[in-house]
Amino acid sequence: MYLNNKLGYLGLLGFIGLIGLSGNYYFFGFFGFFVYFKYFKVIPDELFKENVRKAATPSFFVSIFVSVLVASYGSTLKDVSTQELSQYFATGLAINFALPIFVFTVILVYLEVSEN
Repeated sequence: MYLNNKLGYLGLLGFIGLIGLSGNYYFFGFFGFFVYFKYFKVIPDELFKENVRKAATPSFFVSIFVSVLVASYGSTLKDVSTQELSQYFATGLAINFALPIFVFTVILVYLEVSEN
């Protein structure tokens, strides 16, 4: 096992999914991070680092775009209680966390498959 590939450490986030066993089933999505443990076996050469950069750039801009959408739509809401507004922003924060990671993973897998 090659522990110098820092992308493999994202797999540790999968253990947060164990919180879902206590009844909050939304945490089961964190089990998807266990996929990143396979990157401990990948030696981070120049092509791998370039693929990570190619995958990270669009996911960064997706994160910025989602932030702008959530903030601009949230600022236009009228006659909304504070509780509803906080629930809206919490949902936007969850989407802003999950969507860029999903985009990053899909692009990285696509680049790896197209490399072979």
